[in-house]
Amino acid sequence: MTPGHLSAQHYACLYSWFAGLFARELDDAQLAQLQSQDVARWFEHLAQQPTLQAGVLAARNSIAALALRRDARLELAADFAGLFLMSQNNAALPYASCYQPDQTRFNQAACAEMQILLLQAGLERDQAFREPEDHLAICLELLSHLSFAVSENSANLAACLALREKALTLLMSWLPTFTAHCIEHDGFGFYAAQSQLLLAIVGLDWAQF
Repeated sequence: MTPGHLSAQHYACLYSWFAGLFARELDDAQLAQLQSQDVARWFEHLAQQPTLQAGVLAARNSIAALALRRDARLELAADFAGLFLMSQNNAALPYASCYQPDQTRFNQAACAEMQILLLQAGLERDQAFREPEDHLAICLELLSHLSFAVSENSANLAACLALREKALTLLMSWLPTFTAHCIEHDGFGFYAAQSQLLLAIVGLDWAQF
């Protein structure tokens, strides 16, 4: 195994973690976790992959800057709302439909595509998460589920790998533009940095196919 190699289980954990970052405003427990030794060790592991080094550095720096920010949780909540909950202008809405040729929010085709993937994976959208299926967090939870299935050598391994490739391809069709919008519109830079690292990880994963 090469240094910094990411297994399917690594990807499963990473996708689940990023889903939590982009699903809703961070709470105090999540902020404390970001500054924990566990996350620092994750970054050390990820940084052994050359294509992830720039993203890891950006993520590390953004987390270090939180310690210098007064009322960091409230300020991050404001950043989250401004980036992900407002209009498309000066924002980075986390929906696949916003980055399709027909940029209609909650585009039915984008949601339908994700609905099919979720159905094929045997998943249902969490009713407590009141967002359409093309939300970034749902895409990442799907990838986490499929990655865990692959890591467990499921009897349906070939089907899981095929679904995983489809989900990665769908995500990579809009994640670069989403990340560019985060970088452009996130003044403090926390979510811009996390999206940079996420894009690098998804790209590394996708390159395996």
